[in-house]
Amino acid sequence: MYKAVLSFLLIFVIVYSAGNVFAEQARLATYHEIAQVVVDQKLSNNVTASISLQTTSIKEFQIPPELDAKIRNDTAVVGIIVTNENQCVLGVQDQICIMINTKRTEGQGGIKEAQDKARKTGDLFIDDINKALKLNAKFHSVFIHYEDSSNKALETSGQVSGAGTVSAVYTAQMESTDYMFNNISAILIPQQIRNMGGFYDVAKEISKDDNSKMSFTILPREKDSIMQLKVSEKYPHAARGTKEIDPLKLFKVDEIKKSSYFSGGFFPLNSLIHIVVLPTDDTTKIHTNTHVIDAVVKNNQTVPSDITKSGWFFNSESGKRIEAMYLFGNDFSVKRQDLIMTLGDNNTPSMSLPAANELYVLIGIGVAAAGAAIYYLKGFRKN
Repeated sequence: MYKAVLSFLLIFVIVYSAGNVFAEQARLATYHEIAQVVVDQKLSNNVTASISLQTTSIKEFQIPPELDAKIRNDTAVVGIIVTNENQCVLGVQDQICIMINTKRTEGQGGIKEAQDKARKTGDLFIDDINKALKLNAKFHSVFIHYEDSSNKALETSGQVSGAGTVSAVYTAQMESTDYMFNNISAILIPQQIRNMGGFYDVAKEISKDDNSKMSFTILPREKDSIMQLKVSEKYPHAARGTKEIDPLKLFKVDEIKKSSYFSGGFFPLNSLIHIVVLPTDDTTKIHTNTHVIDAVVKNNQTVPSDITKSGWFFNSESGKRIEAMYLFGNDFSVKRQDLIMTLGDNNTPSMSLPAANELYVLIGIGVAAAGAAIYYLKGFRKN
């Protein structure tokens, strides 16, 4: 059964074939920009707004080729995260955090062996990561992740966190999100892409807020790596009282535009606005201010019926989540009023839907959203 929030393992298989996924005129680039709002009424009671910039190309995120190859060739490494999140793991506070993650196989050795293995693996990479990102992180600790409830609720994998993941943790002096985002984005993203605006400009503005945080993540695969630069802002204890979701209000803009990077062709699925709600009541309904795109089955995939039109596409197989993606279609921008959604109870006249550590879950569903776009476009490919 197709799910818009894919597991990482499934994404690895699908994203690799992205270069062959084309519709008649539609094209899919390796670079993605995703604006995401997560309303978690069930677990954390937080609302989180984030902008993710993501690619599998080291020409678009310019990490050194030798570092990229070294990470992918070490089968022990399942993910690398660089963040200024307040508490990346227990015991780390107000410091930049670099986590080099390995996977602990159940039944293979004890806790001490898992910690030693993670430390040994981390030490192989930390100098190269420091050099590439102009940081000076030093070893802090090894942390074994045991909690998995958020990953299960949002159906993300434990590759970034979750039970069985072991993080070798390195820390450096804290930097503001504004300073850190500007530095790392200047290192990673070519000036040509930065100058083309789009969601990058929104991320840059959010990074100026005192409460914003950022992360840079590398998820290695056999042939390439998924790389994601994310800026997010959390609104604590706000989810359960949320009746209206106003995405662009959270992003502090009245209009959001796609990057001019996509102006050279029809790229309907490289810029997405992704809404995820974990409701306390599985009968919760939702009302939108704009067009809703129907779902159809093509080539055995559940996809939007028309990717040339703008509007919300709802994943009707999300289980106990409400999940929607706004597709731009042929449009290059959308205004705030068109994106507003209203949550209500059974008496609300609207369409009916089946109904840890948040940093890691947000990384996971951001990656999944880009993976879902590939599924959507694949459904329009000619046999």
